[in-house]
Amino acid sequence: MDMRSERQALDKLYKRRDRYEIPDWQREEVWPDDKKRKLIDTILRGWKLPKFYFQKTHENPDEFDVVDGQQRMKAIWEFFDGELTLSDKTANEFGGAKYSDLPDAVSDRFDDYEIQYDEITNATDEEVKEFFQRLQDGVRLTSSEKLNSVHSKLRDYCAKTAKDPFFSKTTVIADKRYSYFDIVAKVAVLEIEDIDAGLRYDDVHKVFNSNASFSGQSASATRINEALKFLRNSFPKPFKPFRNRTI
Repeated sequence: MDMRSERQALDKLYKRRDRYEIPDWQREEVWPDDKKRKLIDTILRGWKLPKFYFQKTHENPDEFDVVDGQQRMKAIWEFFDGELTLSDKTANEFGGAKYSDLPDAVSDRFDDYEIQYDEITNATDEEVKEFFQRLQDGVRLTSSEKLNSVHSKLRDYCAKTAKDPFFSKTTVIADKRYSYFDIVAKVAVLEIEDIDAGLRYDDVHKVFNSNASFSGQSASATRINEALKFLRNSFPKPFKPFRNRTI
């Protein structure tokens, strides 16, 4: 895995925002607005931000996966788009609550603010996921978020199955921080191991690793798919008893 340090002005990054994708194994957006406002305040003051990490995609060398920095980028996009307003204190100090309200001199400084990032090339998916996990050391992630970054075909199967319409249309569980993925992962462990299998993070992680070459055509996958199909057909509308992940 190779890395090269680069710099990029925010306005150029914003204009090319369609070139940056969030890998599906990344954790979801969890920043509250107050944290986003503090980020924008930091930029307006010209203070440095932690480094971003982008990986060139295999399909298109002009497109990137955001390995680390997705929450900061989303906050910056929201501010450019007028969806995020500054705190009263920051707005009074810099002359506006929204990007469009800022004096030209201030908005120009914001546009020209350069982020530092490392461009990752020649890396396997396993290396990038391992690097991401190391970056997140010290950041409190849910078990589901950590499992979602494991390099395993079983993980890929669970992520795909979690998108089944049964979860979004029938359960009344919000898909926050990979709730649906968590359900599928635990069902998969019970199916692959047995009904008495442990379902704590370490237990599930061990099964993910031991099934790194898991096939979506396997007998276990077929049984899970058929069970989901049965539930989807039996409960075509939201069903309140399906409101708890432990059912």
